[in-house]
Amino acid sequence: MRTALKLALTFSLITASAAHATSFANRGLGLGLGFMRIFSDDSTVPDFAVPLWLEGSYYAESGFDVYVRIPLALANVKIGAPTASGAGLVVATGGQFGVRYLFLEETVRPFVSVHLSGIYVLRPTQAGSVDIGSNLLAGPGVGAGVEYFVGDSVSLQLRGFVDWFISLNGPQRFSLGGTLTAATYF
Repeated sequence: MRTALKLALTFSLITASAAHATSFANRGLGLGLGFMRIFSDDSTVPDFAVPLWLEGSYYAESGFDVYVRIPLALANVKIGAPTASGAGLVVATGGQFGVRYLFLEETVRPFVSVHLSGIYVLRPTQAGSVDIGSNLLAGPGVGAGVEYFVGDSVSLQLRGFVDWFISLNGPQRFSLGGTLTAATYF
């Protein structure tokens, strides 16, 4: 009887430690490169941006993951826009705060997401000051993608997204973009 009890205890400890070693990590950090096309008739809004994304995520439960993505981007302002140089490359930042749903929690993880998105364009005016109100775009967005784990805690993620930047007194703006992100989970 004692031998059977010892074997059962040993087996349960081994399986518990093995299950812990392969369990899903709840937190993630990632770095990604992307492209955004912003559709607008407003010449003061950049027409495209190339963002470098920093991403943090937390796995909540039942396939739901909460994330924050912060870009630092080079954006192209259309010709004739009221910047210090008239047009060209400007710096932009912003963020996405959202929730994604993982359809699978295996090596390959397809997902969909909803988020709140914002872009802030650091664009000086003719006088050299920064006009805060016209440089901010914000609104809801959706996304989809797939994540592939290349190791136990490292993944590559391909994501596409669409944002609608709400404007109460101006033209409506939409963006379409995508990123390739490398992430580590801990």
